[in-house]
Amino acid sequence: MRAGWRMAVFMGAFMLLNAGVMALVVPLFTQSGIVRSNTLMLGILYFVLFCLTWAMCRFFERRPLASVGFGIHDRTLVELAQGIGLGTFMMSVIFAVNLGFGFASFSIKPLPPEQMASIIGFGMLEFAIVGFGEELLFRGYLFQSLVEGTSKLIAVLVFAVFFAFVHMKNPDVTPVALANIALAGVWLSAAYFKTRGLWMPIGLHFSWNFFQSTIFSFPVSGLKLHDNQLGVLYDNGPAWFTGGQFGPEGGALATVLLFAGTAYIWYAPHVRASAAAWIHAPAPFEPVAPGAQIDPPAPGIVPE
Repeated sequence: MRAGWRMAVFMGAFMLLNAGVMALVVPLFTQSGIVRSNTLMLGILYFVLFCLTWAMCRFFERRPLASVGFGIHDRTLVELAQGIGLGTFMMSVIFAVNLGFGFASFSIKPLPPEQMASIIGFGMLEFAIVGFGEELLFRGYLFQSLVEGTSKLIAVLVFAVFFAFVHMKNPDVTPVALANIALAGVWLSAAYFKTRGLWMPIGLHFSWNFFQSTIFSFPVSGLKLHDNQLGVLYDNGPAWFTGGQFGPEGGALATVLLFAGTAYIWYAPHVRASAAAWIHAPAPFEPVAPGAQIDPPAPGIVPE
């Protein structure tokens, strides 16, 4: 199937499956007295997305799920660590600059150790789910199908705009914030293209959000998560620079760092694809007979 049709099938199936699952799950939660937290509902949403991605690869593409970017190889942990390290460093620079210039003041909440551990643990879980799910949505099957059907540049621009679009209703959003979110989409796409996998983008996404909110206590894309933060941060600086009530993603400092982070990913020699990274070309659709063995292509970097 052509890329456009595959994307249409995927999007239609995702909307139908998600609606069906939610129609079953929500009444069940209500009857059982389970609190429907945002984290739980996002987990269900992204689980549906993951299952659908597997089904599309298995039955439409005749290729393994690893080809979407989940391959386990010699650099899997390296790529994940590179993403976590770079995202942590970038957000730490934002925090340090704000404090250093007197644009913010920060204090740790006087909480017992067990409560602090609970906040950290919940933050890690929540932002791991968000990082995994949003990268699967914005850099996964749909994104890669558009790359195959058009070009890298078109796919990056389309999904950068899409990434910004889904944040348009966030509290205190501004044009600068939307531009930075689109730029973050380019930053994450660069990590995908450079490593040929989703591990580094997931690490970047997770650590950027986790340190921004849980550790440094900034708003995250306009969301104020005070109960799930270790400290209290007061923004005293110019909103055009710090981001104001939207958080760092709404300010010029984040713009500079996102440009710098994208350039670093693209040009750093130690950020590279594994020899076992999957590179595939779309194949004509042929039904898979029940019980048939699917032979994956030989791993390796293939010239484009």
